[in-house]
Amino acid sequence: MFCDVLWEQLIDLKQEGYSEAFMDQQQPYIKISDWYAPFSDCGSEYQICVELLDEKKKPISTFQPEKVFFQKGKMYPWRQMTHVFMNYGPGVRFIRFTHGGKDQEGQHGIQVTNSSVEICPTD
Repeated sequence: MFCDVLWEQLIDLKQEGYSEAFMDQQQPYIKISDWYAPFSDCGSEYQICVELLDEKKKPISTFQPEKVFFQKGKMYPWRQMTHVFMNYGPGVRFIRFTHGGKDQEGQHGIQVTNSSVEICPTD
């Protein structure tokens, strides 16, 4: 049986210093990165979903790749998941970053570290 272990963070772009005008007019690239690895003692899976949200927290653009599966008993190196949002249109006010996974033992989920969201002006 798999047990979900997910973490979620909601980023308010205005509170982080990015004005509505800047986000709407510049539409800077938004780069996300996440490092993940399974625990070797049980089979597991990794998942990530990053959403660009409007002022009502409704999705404007979503990055949600296929889940990554790991077999029990094998050693896997740390892996990096990256994505760059471009040309997403006006109205982005929040970013919701959800990641984690499941494991067959129902104890750990998956290891995640060094998660980041970067606002990258295009000029």
